[in-house]
Amino acid sequence: MRHTLILLRHAKSDWPDGVADHERPLNVRGRRDAPQTGVWLAAEGLVPERAVVSTATRTRETYALAAEAFANKSEVIHLDELYAASAGEMLEVIRATPESVGTLMVVSHNPGTQHLALALADDTNPELVGGVQARYPTNTVTVLEFDGEWAALDPGGASIVAVRSPRG
Repeated sequence: MRHTLILLRHAKSDWPDGVADHERPLNVRGRRDAPQTGVWLAAEGLVPERAVVSTATRTRETYALAAEAFANKSEVIHLDELYAASAGEMLEVIRATPESVGTLMVVSHNPGTQHLALALADDTNPELVGGVQARYPTNTVTVLEFDGEWAALDPGGASIVAVRSPRG
């Protein structure tokens, strides 16, 4: 079965005094950019059936603002395991996805999100891979596709088919 994986780094967050990292909200730019990502995903037909989202405030806000553009509402699962997760930890979450889910979105943090995109990417689109490698600013989305089961997804097993960042 063909699967689509959407990796999204949270939008730009604020740094309020006295607020723990996990509780940091989006700033003005983040609240502006996140909905644009949702509009782009919806226009591309990339509405996830399931979204797994870090429990951090900034990731939950990013997903909620992006999802406003989705005609069909996704199943949303908030996972503590995605907060500051490594690429390997994120991959374990992805591998636990039921086969009935065709499109999965993961909303998390860097460097794990960027490292995972690069680890999963094959050499089909070297220009896109190079772009992900060069920079991965907040609110960057990477779309990967692969044939096979979620549980069997391995490094080098997917193709990057799109990368979008609000800042080019």
